[in-house]
Amino acid sequence: MFTKYSVLALCAAASLNGAAAAVHHRHQHPRRELVYVQTDVVVVTEYETVTVYANEEPTTAPAAAPTSAETEDDQVFSEPQEPTTTVAAPTYEAAPAPASTTLATFVKPPPAVDSTAKETTAIPTNIQVVSPPAEEPATSVVEEPVPTYVTTSAPTTAETSAPAPSGGSKRGAAYNDVEMLKSLLDKTDAISWVYNWGDEPWGLDVDIPYYPMMWGEKFSSHWMENAQAACDKGTEVLFSFNEPDNAGQANMSPEYAAAKHQEWMNPFADRARISAPAITSSWEQNQGLDWLDQFFTACDGKCQFDFCNAHWYGPGGDEGADQFLEHIRNVHEACDNKPVWVTEFMPEGSASDNEVFMKKVVQALDGPEFDFVEKYSYFMVAVGDTFLMSSTTEPNALGRIYADLA
Repeated sequence: MFTKYSVLALCAAASLNGAAAAVHHRHQHPRRELVYVQTDVVVVTEYETVTVYANEEPTTAPAAAPTSAETEDDQVFSEPQEPTTTVAAPTYEAAPAPASTTLATFVKPPPAVDSTAKETTAIPTNIQVVSPPAEEPATSVVEEPVPTYVTTSAPTTAETSAPAPSGGSKRGAAYNDVEMLKSLLDKTDAISWVYNWGDEPWGLDVDIPYYPMMWGEKFSSHWMENAQAACDKGTEVLFSFNEPDNAGQANMSPEYAAAKHQEWMNPFADRARISAPAITSSWEQNQGLDWLDQFFTACDGKCQFDFCNAHWYGPGGDEGADQFLEHIRNVHEACDNKPVWVTEFMPEGSASDNEVFMKKVVQALDGPEFDFVEKYSYFMVAVGDTFLMSSTTEPNALGRIYADLA
């Protein structure tokens, strides 16, 4: 629901006799949850994960979120120097023969430090994928009706003098691996811009616009100087926070985000076009469009932004494509009809459904009905069936559709 590759903790399985051991990697220190069932004895041990960044010593507890009393959902960040490895904690079922199931661990890449990795396997985490209310909601949808949140007051802001992005197609590429990105760009002219959830391009040396992002407070220490350097080089766009409505991403209250947007983004309003914070597609209260509405209220006309930034994750096929396009219309309306950028989207269906989704969506976004969508970027240039690459050098079926190679 963003930028950014991760290394997950490895944990050892425990035997039914009660012996247990845990192994930790340098970026995460889990306390695993094991449930033993044998005759009438049940032992439950809760676990928690701790986020540790590169070059930092581990702490005994997660750092508190800067904007609320809630503890931020665990998000494991790492440089893209080694592939993601996931070893699931076993879950033991009823005796006599315990069975194990894999616990899916999703990791969404944050800004990274360099670009030496040749292959990555990151996938999104903590993403609220909630379909609009239906008469008979599916089991994966929130059971109680949830309203559509649309801003009730215009998000006024002072006009900026920055021009709209220069030509090319609308399609962009979100990347963590520079060499993989270059392999894709070598095969197509359909991609006209790139970003990596960070504020530096990590050695990218191709002639294509790169747009920096102020991901969130965790990566703010060099933002002002790097954003200034990007503007000096002629960048036309700066992205504000990455999913501040998601506890696993930037995790900011609307009020705090409004104050920090004015501090970190407003100074560049006369140099580049600025986005509003990128929101998730969640229909939950205080997330998605409801969070954006509260952000505009907190800004009180003082936040400089030229367009809204939206993310979306949901089902594939025609149904998923229709839900995605309706969400983008709602974002446009909530943004007082300002332009919209879609910097993350991904269907989560079968291979054939996802291809149907991709064809329908790119055709619609490039068509006249969605002329208010200035740019869009699929999630992401990485290896995997739902990503864009089948290997570090070749696009998969989705990648070939997205890159106009199919």
